[in-house]
Amino acid sequence: MPSYKVLIAEDNQILAESIAKILNDLNIDNSIVMQGDQILKEYNSDYYDMVLLDIMMPKMDGYMASRAIRDQNSLIPIVAFTCLPFDEVENEMAKNGINHYISKPNELNDLKALLHSYFDVAA
Repeated sequence: MPSYKVLIAEDNQILAESIAKILNDLNIDNSIVMQGDQILKEYNSDYYDMVLLDIMMPKMDGYMASRAIRDQNSLIPIVAFTCLPFDEVENEMAKNGINHYISKPNELNDLKALLHSYFDVAA
């Protein structure tokens, strides 16, 4: 089975660990960063197949981080994982190169379905 790696950018430790557990259960490697200014440093230190990105991160918001990632990689899937309503972020997502939106914290099943659509992972 192929090995995938996802960067989790989430400032809520409990939620970040819940996301990591879902990824681990699907045999997807992952790394967690808890502050926006750590996203690019971690992104540039390893190879990632996807970025799960909280929009409201301390020290650098998700929009700024996604633009910086897009400057380096136009193809990597970037998923906004946020408590902000979709209608509030839809235009900003498009402007900043974010591919998908998942509402948090209660839509972890949507995350699982999205991961299955991108990666060949165990059920």
